Amino acid sequence: MDNKSLLKGTLVYTLSNVVTKMGSLVFLPIITRLLTVEEYGIVGMLEPIATLFAVFLGLGIYNAQMKKYVDLKDDPKEFGSFLFSSFAVIIIFNLLVFLFLITPFSKKIFSYIIDLNKIDYNSLIILTIVIGFVNALNTLAITLFRMKKMYRKVAFGSLIKLFSNYFLAIYFIKYMKLGALGNQIANFAAVVLLLVYFFKDYFGKFNFKFKKKYVNYSLKNGLPLIFIELTDQIVNFSDRIVLGKFIPIAVVGAYSLAFTGGRALSVITGSFINSWTPEFYEAMKTDRNNPKITKSLETFLGIISFACVIAQLFAPEAIKLIFPKSYAAAIDFIPYVLAGIVIQALVCLDYFFHFHEDSMYIFYFSVFAMAFNLIGNLILIPNFKNYGVFIALWTTILAFLLRAVAEMVVIKRKYHISFNYKKMFFYLIILLNPAIFYLSNHEVSWIKFVLKIVYLGIIAKILINKEVAEKIKKIFKKLVKR
Repeated sequence: MDNKSLLKGTLVYTLSNVVTKMGSLVFLPIITRLLTVEEYGIVGMLEPIATLFAVFLGLGIYNAQMKKYVDLKDDPKEFGSFLFSSFAVIIIFNLLVFLFLITPFSKKIFSYIIDLNKIDYNSLIILTIVIGFVNALNTLAITLFRMKKMYRKVAFGSLIKLFSNYFLAIYFIKYMKLGALGNQIANFAAVVLLLVYFFKDYFGKFNFKFKKKYVNYSLKNGLPLIFIELTDQIVNFSDRIVLGKFIPIAVVGAYSLAFTGGRALSVITGSFINSWTPEFYEAMKTDRNNPKITKSLETFLGIISFACVIAQLFAPEAIKLIFPKSYAAAIDFIPYVLAGIVIQALVCLDYFFHFHEDSMYIFYFSVFAMAFNLIGNLILIPNFKNYGVFIALWTTILAFLLRAVAEMVVIKRKYHISFNYKKMFFYLIILLNPAIFYLSNHEVSWIKFVLKIVYLGIIAKILINKEVAEKIKKIFKKLVKR
């Protein structure tokens, strides 16, 4: 393995991830001043639809493409035939889907899921699904470019999509007065522009020779991935769709802002997971019973828990300072969103199953979390509408938490690996307790600000021991060297 190439790729992926997530946060104060909280609620509900359909309409073929590239990279014509054959399947499937979507029956089905009095079917929903389709095609191209180590192509593509999306959104919303529709038109234009940028280096490699064996291979290796990805995405996004059906769209707008703001912490958790994963594999290959394996995970949780507490405590001041008053309701939601992101980071437990080649367990855990989250929301939110957002927040937190607990139980029984459960429970308590909820609510005062500093000092004293401090220094040194 070329370490220099690996480092270069890692930096590009990290840059792309940071630019995409943090860039959206930079533009967020502008967008929230152009869109009413109701319009932002509509945008927040449309985002899950685009994400879910991008997974569904792509048929998971990008996974098959990765595998086949390794086999056929030295035979461009044959690989071009594979690309064309798999692409043809996607096009045929999507044509059938869109033919169905224009029927009255499709609109009727969507009316059971989404309140079509709040979101227009023919303009907003259909356009959003088209965005999902184009995103699926872009995913194919990005996957191939990563396999070919075309790092600059990937990074520059992320920048094109980010800036074109938000600059066009500002134009369509502010000057064309199109509201949520303007945001979606801008999103569509941005993903199409990205597809055009990718066109030559991806579609230009096609060999227009259709082969049935490649169709079978693509579907065999792609379709199973759809179910795994959809289960994870449903846990992340279904709450907004369910909320939009039963509560005022303005409340969904505030909730969407809290969710988007939480992405800042997800960048940190993602970076830590990327840093922890290589260490995990190296330690497991050397000694599977090495206590440093579980200790590193516990240290990782301690670090992101501390980052989460900082964000929870000072989010109210940040939201009041940066965003319009109409979005103030997001303040009461964001502590739960941030805690959920930390608990979701325990998805890194999946690597124990990947290492032992027992990945099917991950599918079971994902389905369980999805079922718990979705069923809980569908039963409780319609009956307790006034508490709908908090129900959605707690079902998401509990879904991720129960999944993590189930994974730890199986890891202990199957691989005889234990964790410091008391320490991990303590991390959970400092994220979800009455004190943190009181200090991070919408009431802002100098007295509370002082109490926040005191609380943070106590948590810092408890969490940042010598081991955690050394870990932070080590990661910081790596970043400086890069």
